[in-house]
Amino acid sequence: MDFGIFDEVNAVEGRSATDVFAAHIGQVVAADRLGYDSYWLAEHHFSEHRMSPSPNLLLAAAALQTQRILLGSMVNVLPFHQPVRLAEECAMLDHLTGGRLQVGIGRGVQPLEFSRQGHDMALSREMFNESAEMLVHLWTQEGATRTGKHWSYEDVTLMPPVLQRPYPPVWYAGMSRDSVRWAAAHGMPFVSSFLRNDELEELGAFYREHFVPSPHTPEPYFGVMRHVYVGETRDAAYREVGDVYDRLFAAWLDVALTDADNVPLSYKAYPDMHRRLGAMCLGDLLAEGLVLFGDADDVGEGVADLRDRGIDMLLLWVSPRDVPLDLVDACIERFAADVMPGLRAPAGSR
Repeated sequence: MDFGIFDEVNAVEGRSATDVFAAHIGQVVAADRLGYDSYWLAEHHFSEHRMSPSPNLLLAAAALQTQRILLGSMVNVLPFHQPVRLAEECAMLDHLTGGRLQVGIGRGVQPLEFSRQGHDMALSREMFNESAEMLVHLWTQEGATRTGKHWSYEDVTLMPPVLQRPYPPVWYAGMSRDSVRWAAAHGMPFVSSFLRNDELEELGAFYREHFVPSPHTPEPYFGVMRHVYVGETRDAAYREVGDVYDRLFAAWLDVALTDADNVPLSYKAYPDMHRRLGAMCLGDLLAEGLVLFGDADDVGEGVADLRDRGIDMLLLWVSPRDVPLDLVDACIERFAADVMPGLRAPAGSR
């Protein structure tokens, strides 16, 4: 199994944005030193606490302080980006990372992010599909010209061109069979979240059944994001952050899709899931395996279960809102020392 870290970059009361950014870049540096395979930053807009509207800027800063770790955005929300501009930005990042860039793509899921930028959420899937095709076209063609429904460009040659050939690895994140089918047909690694382990196992089997090999991904590669906290002991974990995990998803109810009557058809599965998660306490989340929490043995058992169900990569979500940064640092260190060694994929197996 491979291991990465997923990071939303949350504001911290009493600390400046400058300090928070520096702390999170320090976490990327620590993850590189500790042997994590990858580090991923989210894109969110207009949140009262999430501070990463342009994760690629943080990736550029982290690239100059790291040597080995793969760096990616989980995800670039394609409806929010002009494809030429994003293709150029990723080409620059490919060089700044020394060929370590991973490009996560998705279509977005928060209504306020769409409305405040003047985008129609009902068009997100067709915008996503058009943009994804255009990115590959721009990365692989000189003098690229394309006329689409939402974007167009003429005689575009990127400077610099991408470093990785034919283009940087592209990852897709989602939760539905439609999303899995699309990723599998395009030979992309797929990352999911918020599903029970049995649901993940079923979705992974569906993904592998429909997977078509690609130059970057000759074999299926299925990842999952899970909130993870490793305390020195189980009691310490509950004492330190048990209250945070008891209300882990409660803040979602302010921004997530919760109104089934006013949601685009392609998002119909989300409201019930978001409302349900928002009401769950830590005991509920543990009962369904939706978080990995406790001491190293507790977390290791949960990770082993995911591995045995065919999960290729775990992305640790270690810094949810209100977990102090020093405890995040300790969790990253403790997981690397006490959980990863017995569960790592053999060197060179990917």
